[in-house]
Amino acid sequence: MNAKLHWVRLPLEGVENCRELGGYSTNNGEQMKWHSFLRSSDLHELTEMDISFLEDYGVKTVIDLRGEDEVTNRLNPLAERPFCNYHNIPLGGQLIQELNSTKDMTMGESYIFLLKHSEQIKTIFNTIATAEDGVILFHCVAGKDRTGILAMLLLGLAGVERKDIISNYEVTYTNMESFNRSKKDRVLPAHVPEAYLYSSREYIEAAYDYIIATHGTFEKYLLAKDIDQEMIDCVKKRCVDISVGVKHI
Repeated sequence: MNAKLHWVRLPLEGVENCRELGGYSTNNGEQMKWHSFLRSSDLHELTEMDISFLEDYGVKTVIDLRGEDEVTNRLNPLAERPFCNYHNIPLGGQLIQELNSTKDMTMGESYIFLLKHSEQIKTIFNTIATAEDGVILFHCVAGKDRTGILAMLLLGLAGVERKDIISNYEVTYTNMESFNRSKKDRVLPAHVPEAYLYSSREYIEAAYDYIIATHGTFEKYLLAKDIDQEMIDCVKKRCVDISVGVKHI
């Protein structure tokens, strides 16, 4: 594969919402690295051609953010592939499902609750920091909520602008159009508002603004989650391409 070719959304037959985090400018005049992180929806329907594409793309680590039931019902075909290391780290455990059953809590509020209380964020960042060189692919089911929170944390740590982090989240609903249509066709449970299918900007804005208002920076938030500075620095090196742009001093 030509290393100079990049896609915002990867051309995979069995996945609608697998995309690069690379290319975003940072507030230091740097750039988010290409071929470092992919965010994705469920990988259960990957074809053999898709799997070969991801191997050629450089995927070496897979972080599956789904819970035990989700993993059992829709197995990740990369879990047994020798070219990558697979980690199942349920982000928030059953937290998302429990929050989605609470009518009085908005999606944005559920994101804040997860950021406050999820113990898995430390495990995820330590896994990223110590991962083999190569692309790290992380995903949940739709690639919106748990995946969206992790993408926000990585982009925020790298210093990507707020508006770019928000737009990165918003495109999820467009990419997952057929998935969301099928969910509507199956009729949503009465306790789950249809609005939860959308990737509305106010959802991720609430999470972003909580971190800045409470901690000042994404790095300070991660330190407050008991993640070592050394680990944070390792993750940041995986995020930022210092060869692009000139640092502002």
